[in-house]
Amino acid sequence: MPNSTNTFQSLKRSNVVEEIIETFKEAMIQGELQPGQRLPSEAELVEQFGVGRGTLREAMKKLEALGVVNIQRGDGTYIVDKPSPALLSPLVFALMLEAGMGVNLFELRSLIEVGYCQLAAQKATDDDWERIDAAQQAYAEYASSVGRDVDTHTQLDLDFHFAIIDATHNPLVITVAQTVEKIFFASIRNTLSRAAGWEYGIEAHQGIVQALRTGTPEDIRRTVVESLAYWAKEVEDIRNPDEAS
Repeated sequence: MPNSTNTFQSLKRSNVVEEIIETFKEAMIQGELQPGQRLPSEAELVEQFGVGRGTLREAMKKLEALGVVNIQRGDGTYIVDKPSPALLSPLVFALMLEAGMGVNLFELRSLIEVGYCQLAAQKATDDDWERIDAAQQAYAEYASSVGRDVDTHTQLDLDFHFAIIDATHNPLVITVAQTVEKIFFASIRNTLSRAAGWEYGIEAHQGIVQALRTGTPEDIRRTVVESLAYWAKEVEDIRNPDEAS
């Protein structure tokens, strides 16, 4: 594990807190800081950065809130050893603010879903396929039942996509893709409650699984894009009922 004693240099810019955060980011990108690495003491960091204790503590609190460091009282401060949901907070807020922009969200989800489906097709294990098939079956049974509710419907749909995402075995892909899917499904919740959506969901899931098992990357891309085109039209019809009729 690299020695962090002289990782940082005295800062000269005006916005010192943000500069400290930027310095941490660059050090992690360059491999000078590693996951799980213990940072120098507060006194050492103050000396290295050439800042006051108050400024350093403000920066460290922000880094902790962002999920970059883990401050253990009485022990020290460590770089987190695995991705934290907090790391995606800025992305989540940005996506939430854009949620009303239907086209943008659909385009983003298309890129993400095509990518994780293609990767899952390459890396899925027998256990992954069992989970994917079970999630598909659970959704199909519920969507065909009586007394369905949109919350359960949405969760089972998410479970199906999460099973595929998990099959990528890539923690970065899993974290980003699950975040995008959660926001996407929240944005089309009302659309999912329409009767046609229940039946189409069964068909769409079957098509995706078939493409994952036997198709080429292009077959997977086409299947996912066709499914999203259906939901895009459904959302547009709800938002503009006069044009749909």
